[in-house]
Amino acid sequence: MMRKASILAVGLLLAFGAAACGGSSSSSSERTSTTTEPGGDSSSASGTLNGETGPGFTIEVSQNGGDAESVNAGTYTLKVEDKSASHNFHLLGPGVDMEVTDVPFVGEKTATVTLQKGTYTYQCDPHASQGMKGTFEVA
Repeated sequence: MMRKASILAVGLLLAFGAAACGGSSSSSSERTSTTTEPGGDSSSASGTLNGETGPGFTIEVSQNGGDAESVNAGTYTLKVEDKSASHNFHLLGPGVDMEVTDVPFVGEKTATVTLQKGTYTYQCDPHASQGMKGTFEVA
């Protein structure tokens, strides 16, 4: 009886461990979430910006529920939800050239970005020439 319980416990630990590591699926539509912190410390964040790309040919950046047309300079947490395997989310501007998600990623990623005064462009690289891009100003 003790042996069965030990085997069951090891099996459960392995199952939970695989789930915590994302399993072994290689499906491009699998939703995942990761955090990266290029060039900054998230503890000094000025706020949160939300990016979204797809599922159609839309891309946007919002802050506090509205379009981010103008934001203050500072360090932000950028949370991107990529809803399509055919799009990416790329942020470009003064001191920043960051591909937050790539093709064929689907899911959510969080990055820390320091924005300086100037104009920033966010775009889907494969579809930018078709208008899948936008800008915001940093004051």
